[in-house]
Amino acid sequence: MYNVYINERLIRFMDLKGSIQGGDLILRLNGTEPATVIQQLVGAFEINKMVGELYFQCVDLEASWKTFCSLYTILEAAGGIVLNEQNDLLMIYRNGKWDLPKGKIEVNEEKDTAAIREVYEECGVAKLEITDGPFTTYHVYPYHEQQVLKFTYWYNMNCGDDAVPKPQLEEGITEAKWLNSEEVENAIGKAYVSIAKLVKKYYLETDL
Repeated sequence: MYNVYINERLIRFMDLKGSIQGGDLILRLNGTEPATVIQQLVGAFEINKMVGELYFQCVDLEASWKTFCSLYTILEAAGGIVLNEQNDLLMIYRNGKWDLPKGKIEVNEEKDTAAIREVYEECGVAKLEITDGPFTTYHVYPYHEQQVLKFTYWYNMNCGDDAVPKPQLEEGITEAKWLNSEEVENAIGKAYVSIAKLVKKYYLETDL
């Protein structure tokens, strides 16, 4: 199953065995459709704001997903779901949204290495240890007159650094903070939908 967010709305690609829970519009794909057909369906979804979630039931999930991906420029990023010794979550504030530290994977860089590097660069904390992952999120956005499909690989991390986080101001980050569970609950109300769901699944719904 692949969950893709476009303008804060969900497109889900799933196989025929997947349980349908939600979905305002459900369409079937055989896996043999040309890219132009999927492009038209996605374009219609973007225009029709009455449809909150679009589900594609796929006879050949991987074939349909590959065709969808061919419509976009692919960008890969990595980041962290980082906890300190008090089980607080590290979050950043950028462009009016609460977010998690992440960034673009450099050429020939391993995903886990990139995730640790980005957390350090964006928040100034070290002594990072990966405990689980990666978990992948997908979202589409315009960038330099292109439509980009970003794959972001997330890792659970523990942080043994007691330094106060320092936001990477040159990247537009105005705050980098450790938030307790109550503060996180409030923060995700001002986060992107995909980030809010990620935090709920891997932080708020986890027994700490």
